[in-house]
Amino acid sequence: MAAVTITVDDLLPFAPNIDEAKAEAMIEDALALAAVIAPCILDPAFENPGAAKAILRGAVLRWNESGTGAIVSQAAGPFSQTVDTSNPRKSLFWPSEIEQLQKLCSLKSGAFAVDTIPGGGIVHADICSLNFGATYCSCGAWLTGGEPLWEE
Repeated sequence: MAAVTITVDDLLPFAPNIDEAKAEAMIEDALALAAVIAPCILDPAFENPGAAKAILRGAVLRWNESGTGAIVSQAAGPFSQTVDTSNPRKSLFWPSEIEQLQKLCSLKSGAFAVDTIPGGGIVHADICSLNFGATYCSCGAWLTGGEPLWEE
């Protein structure tokens, strides 16, 4: 079972008139999209289910409040106006919410090092730039087939 769960009951305090079938479909969509953005929320060992639930609940409630939208025409005597109240949904999650979900999934690790110097018998001089963290060989070991161009 996924670590992050959200139910219709979680939405009711904020949207008491929400249709249950609509809410369940919205929750299902939100969880599916969130799992693509931050797959760790499906892991039963996920450490922050409450924070992820809060992000999902906010997105679903915002989606619910946006409504279907409509074009409303109003007239009063010789004056009339047409107002477009539609709010097109471009994405369920705001960029900040995507970032927050991904941050919840980030690995908590310490410092690490990756050896970028290939082995295989090439001997670089002590003064070679590779020994000081550069990405190039300054002692000429590449040119001589394994030995430095000069010795110290």
